[in-house]
This record gives sequence, C-alpha cells and structure tokens, in this order.
Amino acid sequence: MVTIYDIAKKCGVSPSTVSKAVNDYPMIPEATKDKIYAAMAELDYVPNVSARSLSKRKSHIIGVLAYFGRQISPFKHPLFTEMLDSFQTAINAAGYELLLISHNVAGQKGSFLKNAISNDVAGVVLFGNFEHPEMKEILNSSIPKVAFDYVGNLCTNVSSQSKRDMRDLTKYLLSLGHRNVVFIHGEDSIVTRLRIEGFKEALEDAGLPFQESMLVEGRYLDTESAKNLTEKILNSDNRPTAILYPDDSTAVASLETISSFGLSCPRDISITGYDGLNISQIVTPHLTTVRQDLAGTGAALARKLIEQIEKPNASIENLIIPASILLGTSTDKPKK
Repeated sequence: MVTIYDIAKKCGVSPSTVSKAVNDYPMIPEATKDKIYAAMAELDYVPNVSARSLSKRKSHIIGVLAYFGRQISPFKHPLFTEMLDSFQTAINAAGYELLLISHNVAGQKGSFLKNAISNDVAGVVLFGNFEHPEMKEILNSSIPKVAFDYVGNLCTNVSSQSKRDMRDLTKYLLSLGHRNVVFIHGEDSIVTRLRIEGFKEALEDAGLPFQESMLVEGRYLDTESAKNLTEKILNSDNRPTAILYPDDSTAVASLETISSFGLSCPRDISITGYDGLNISQIVTPHLTTVRQDLAGTGAALARKLIEQIEKPNASIENLIIPASILLGTSTDKPKK
C-alpha cells in the first residue's frame, strides 16, 4: 500500500510537505505541488477519480453531508432522497460526481471535515443539524458549500420560509374554528425557533393567548417518538382538537396512534404535517401540509454550489424557494 512517505521519498521532500500540498497550503511552491500531485497520480496514492483530478489540479467530486442525528439515516427519509435526486441530476450534468461524507478516513474514524479533505472534494452540500460541532467545523472551513434550511452567514442557503409557512398553516387551522391546538416541534434549531415564532404569530393575530402546553418538543423524523407524544397528548385532561407535527413522516405515523384510541381523523382530531412528501397524499386521510418544492430546491442547491466552486469570489446568498399550503382531508372543523 502506497503511503505519504512513499510520495515524499519519490519527490525528495518531507512527509509534512506532501500533506500541506494535498491540502493546498499557499506557502508550498506551485512547482513542488505539481511534482507531488504527479507522483500521487503515478503511484495511485488516491482513488483513480481523485488521481485524475489531481493531474488537472481540479476535483470533480461533490460531498454530500446529511446529519440528522446518529439514530436517523437520511437515506430512509423521502425529504432528503427526493431533494437529492434533482440535486444529483444537475450535478452530473455539470460533470461532477457525488460522494457521501462519513467518518471513515482511510479505514479509520475521523471527522466529517477530515473525510471531505481526504477525498479532495470540490464542494459540499449540507443537510440536517447545523448545531452539531462537526457540522460547524465544515461550515467554518474554506471548502465551497451550500446548505438546505441553514440560517447564518457562513454559506449560501436554499430554503423555504419556515416562519411564514408555519404561520399560514396554523392560521388555516384557526380559520376552521380550532382553538385548542398543540404543535409538536422538532429538536431545538434555528429553523425550529422560526417555526415556533410563526405558530405564536398566528395565535396572536387571531387574538388567542399562547400557553406553554401548546408546544411539545419532539424530534424531526422520529416516528416512534411522535407516537409516544401523541399518546400522551390524547391521554391529557385537555385533549386538543388539532395537532401540528414537525414533518409528514411523524404525522402519518400518528394516525395509527389516533386510531388506537378509537378516534377518527379529522372527525375527532385534525392533524397537519410539513414538507409535502408523496406519502402525505397516499395515506388516508390525505395530509394537510406545507408542500416544499423539493425538486426546485435540489436544483437550486446544485446551481449555487457549482457557482461557489467555479467562482471563488461568488457572494453568499439566502435563496428562497416558495412553498405552499397543501389542503388535504386530515383537517376539518372541530366537533361541537
């Protein structure tokens, strides 16, 4: 197996110089970098796709980093897969290939950032929990990047308007006559806080006092947690007439729990989701939900990431892809 020491010996430089050249340190002379890259390609020190890009001094690998928590695989969630489908189509059309960023670095456990660097990615698309330390490490790196539903100034973001969309969804429920509503929100994040603000704004606009019992902390995509929380809510003395869920998957999962109580949706209780996944319109009743333009979002993420890669001085943007309220049959006027 070829090592960094073999490259150093062949080029007549130190191993640290090879390492710095791989990471494109500016203090390493361009002639030295060219010599090292040529040796790496010749000795097949890196995977062939990277070796070819090294000879051209440009990588064509796009890293995909999706972190929703250690217990949740993004590839089991339609929101991620539907968005990634259009992202990949646009990326491939531009001559780039995708690589999943993990903790595996040369067969050993490393960080997301080390994995991205070791695979010589040209850029990274980010999904999930941006509060996680390793996600923050990527955000603070010099690697070109774009993110979905990120709020901040470290990279270009593509998203819908979480606060406005949640406000509009809540307003719709209130327009039906619901006054006793509960919002099961996801774990704490900037996006979650924006949705809570939208929920509270809708109550205020309707002249309804906010009560802490109207908010219940859950987890995005965690269907088992949603079922347990739904059971507790339905067992409460002040059972609500409507429940808003953090995403379509948890809303769909809750239907089983509602039925186990001998209740019917929407006759006894109305529910809403968020995302507008295909599954939301396959189940009975069809979900009332916020429908995000997942294909449009994926294509926009690809377009903006390619721009960041090919135009290093491109400005950071906050691109909004409009969402809409999809009215299903999971909501109705509350029983009198």
